Amino acid sequence: RAKDLEEQAVGPIANPIEMGNTHRAAVATLNGIRGYREQFEAIFGSPDITIDNVGKALAAFERTIISGNSAWDRFTAGDQSALSESAQRGWTLFQDREKANCIACHAGFNLTDNGYHNLGIGMDEEVPDAGRYIVTQAEEDRGRFKTPTLRDILYTRPYMHDGRFWTLEEVVDFYNDGGFRNPTLD
Repeated sequence: RAKDLEEQAVGPIANPIEMGNTHRAAVATLNGIRGYREQFEAIFGSPDITIDNVGKALAAFERTIISGNSAWDRFTAGDQSALSESAQRGWTLFQDREKANCIACHAGFNLTDNGYHNLGIGMDEEVPDAGRYIVTQAEEDRGRFKTPTLRDILYTRPYMHDGRFWTLEEVVDFYNDGGFRNPTLD
């Protein structure tokens, strides 16, 4: 839903299924810690911490997290010994447009198309999660969420925007079952 990393960084703070806080309360907590006030003043020129500056600080940190030189990186650069035979079979299936077709959305260096897709996640709830529709008000965006990168995916669980899956096996089973049916399913 977020237009940029700064907006995305503060979203989970107020999301009831993530941190369940409020921006006002989070900022008040940070303003109550002298060390944070000093750091924010040094960086942003004001001792008063704002949610916008919290977003900038979090996004700046997130931009320092770099993934590279993984076994997959070495394999795609030509080192055929970097991946096990099993992992190579998985990579072949991942790219197979007739079977898994993961590469349709998880492509390129960051393994994402940066697009928004409706897989039905959240549409199975009593009050369905409208996803990107909340931002665009475009009916075709109902239930769509941004395709995440798969880089370092083993370290980023739980999975899906609402954290419903704890293992990658659960994610694969979900995709294999075709997602949750709904009128705007991709």
